Amino acid sequence: MRLAEMTYWQTESYFQKNDMVILTIGCLESHGSHNVLGVDTMIPEKLLSMIEERVEIAAAPGIPYGVCEDMTSFSGTVSLGEDCMYQLLTRITDGLLAHGAKKILFLNGHGGNIPTLNRVCIELSRKGALGVQLNWWIMAGQLNAAWAGGHGGGEETAAMLAINPNLVYFDHMRGQELIDDLGADFPTMGFDRIEFGGIGIPVPRDVIKYTSNGWIGPDDPKEATQQWGVEMLTKVADYIANFIEAFRKAEVR
Repeated sequence: MRLAEMTYWQTESYFQKNDMVILTIGCLESHGSHNVLGVDTMIPEKLLSMIEERVEIAAAPGIPYGVCEDMTSFSGTVSLGEDCMYQLLTRITDGLLAHGAKKILFLNGHGGNIPTLNRVCIELSRKGALGVQLNWWIMAGQLNAAWAGGHGGGEETAAMLAINPNLVYFDHMRGQELIDDLGADFPTMGFDRIEFGGIGIPVPRDVIKYTSNGWIGPDDPKEATQQWGVEMLTKVADYIANFIEAFRKAEVR
């Protein structure tokens, strides 16, 4: 049930019997030379379509932009920034609360959105509501450790192969090409981290300084397959649908 495709009297009827709404949140940013910019938006939208086949829930129009300041050196990346995202989510959720929503599920596709979502969810709690973060890629790795991955790696690439293989450009794929921009004594070990003495030290900086094409993680996209993506998205959609059915009974305190 898409709110954008419902009348006001249909939504009135819905909220008389239901207090739950789901909202997808994505991002527009580089996911490596082999993936398109909309990975973080397309995957949650696909999952939402799959969830709607399993359970009934009202879905607010999704947000295709997110917080990705560290990726803006890559062409096409657009970041809302934390302040703008916070204001946008607050206005949207306040509107939903005013009409009867009590449980707002954020189907999120981008890690950079999490700090802002944390803030919004805490404030929803203070308003007598609940904000729930459904971070699909984290769930996938918990459902099956073999699916866990990084940014633009095998996990996300497999999901995109399941959605539309024509949007994965294996012929343009390059390696991570990690750059030790702070010198050999401080090698890059992951997003925002360098390694020293076996310990990871956060050093936030532009991603392009330490990985030349935007993908990073232990899961090589060369290993991604459409079968992996289909199975993974199906399991995640099943899990979220089951969660939604059970969460209907949760008390808002």
